[in-house]
Amino acid sequence: MEPLLTTLQKEAATKQENLISLRRTLHQYPEVGWNEEGTSERLRNMLQAMGLTCSSPLAKNGFYVDIKGTQPGPTIAWRADMDALPISDQKEVPYKSKIDGFGHMCGHDVHSTVAMGITSLLNQHRDHIKGTIRIFWQPAEECNPSGAPVMIEDGVLKDVSAVYAMHCDPNLPSGTYGMRPKEETAAFDAFKITIKTEHTAHSARPHLGRDTIWIAHQVMSQIYQISGRITDALHPTVISICMFHGGYAINVIPDEVYFTGTARSARDTERRFIRKKVTEIAEAAAKVYDVDISIDFGKGAPSVYNNERLFSHFKDIVRKNLGRSAFITKDQSMGAEDFSFYTHEVPGLFIRVGTCESECTAHALHSNYFDIDESILSGTCALASYTLIQHLENLPLQK
Repeated sequence: MEPLLTTLQKEAATKQENLISLRRTLHQYPEVGWNEEGTSERLRNMLQAMGLTCSSPLAKNGFYVDIKGTQPGPTIAWRADMDALPISDQKEVPYKSKIDGFGHMCGHDVHSTVAMGITSLLNQHRDHIKGTIRIFWQPAEECNPSGAPVMIEDGVLKDVSAVYAMHCDPNLPSGTYGMRPKEETAAFDAFKITIKTEHTAHSARPHLGRDTIWIAHQVMSQIYQISGRITDALHPTVISICMFHGGYAINVIPDEVYFTGTARSARDTERRFIRKKVTEIAEAAAKVYDVDISIDFGKGAPSVYNNERLFSHFKDIVRKNLGRSAFITKDQSMGAEDFSFYTHEVPGLFIRVGTCESECTAHALHSNYFDIDESILSGTCALASYTLIQHLENLPLQK
């Protein structure tokens, strides 16, 4: 193992108890997107206690710190998200969420904690940094629209030549790291389709009105047939309708209903095609059934794109220092991540960190029982810090 990585691991191990404490504190006090004031303040106070200067707020609650090396060079970045989900925490642990209906069920408390550990280690090793490493915390990753585009608009990538991030992965064993080159996640769009007519109708006489619920069903049925019947089965797509609202009495056909869902695709070409087809289906139904149908697509997100040079850089570090089995090349995820916006601006790398060591830590992301093996905290901080230092040492400036 490289001497610097060994040193970083030893120093990170001395911070493990503090890392666990921070992660558990954040876990107990989750805040959803665009409302992370307490989380942001807590993290800022910790950074200021290290003698670091935080940036002005970005995207409302986001911010960054710059760790400037003793030698000149380019600027690279590490991103952490910090918002929670509107999901109740049902596991019975001492650090269970204290906020009813909200929980860190996607690991952003872990991401924020690891970023804090990276910052602390890098601050102690400025003499190894040939340039500047920017660590930034982003709000509202789980929202639509999300926080990344606003962070970019507010200047977080100014002068940045590459950007890294991590994500907990309960599908990977603790101590392993996984990803794939090029497209790492799916492109994502949220949609809402609303069907309106002039008046309600009696359930006994639907022919005297417009049956908005039945029409919505026809539209949904056609939308579900897009994937694999109109799109190329060799390039995966997933369309899911997850919410339906309509009606207020058992014998009244409502004059308005709406449903919402998501469309995910392996490539941006399929993303554009699905948007076009969903729109055409809805517009055709409006004409056939003589109702008003409106379609609202959210801003969505493109695929996270892992730069091939950064992918090879990280893979080589892991295999050389932790063993070949510690690196796992993963299949493309059909989930979405707004880290994608950064990777379409500068070269980026999205690292999956294995967090599963038992049945308790095997629950899926967004599960009410999601938890992690906290032993991965210090090691991930050390490996990430080493990766960033080595990037500035060995990778030429790339745009």
